[in-house]
Amino acid sequence: MDLKDKKCIPCHSYVPPIPLEEKKKNLESLPDWFLKDNDSRLRRDFKFKNWKRAFEFASIVSQIAEEEKHHPELFLGWGHCDVEIWTHNNNNLLENDFILAAKIGAAFSKLYPAD
Repeated sequence: MDLKDKKCIPCHSYVPPIPLEEKKKNLESLPDWFLKDNDSRLRRDFKFKNWKRAFEFASIVSQIAEEEKHHPELFLGWGHCDVEIWTHNNNNLLENDFILAAKIGAAFSKLYPAD
């Protein structure tokens, strides 16, 4: 099953991060996403033609985050909406983070194929 077809599973207490090899394997299916901060964060910088599209995309990401009950950090400015994801209760990455990234990436590809 593709990551984008899975659902995020809420974690209410500390869950150990997934191993680096699993992070790298999950990353293979997420074009343009990259690991940062000692492989504890997942990030992608989305580029747009103008402010309006970047803002619209931030709204779409917000909707996806609410549906998944997993909320990324958004960095919004003229022509860009950068998304950074990690699990806050372990300050690292779980499969949920890659699921959310896949859903966000799929939404971008569908809505803005030419951007």
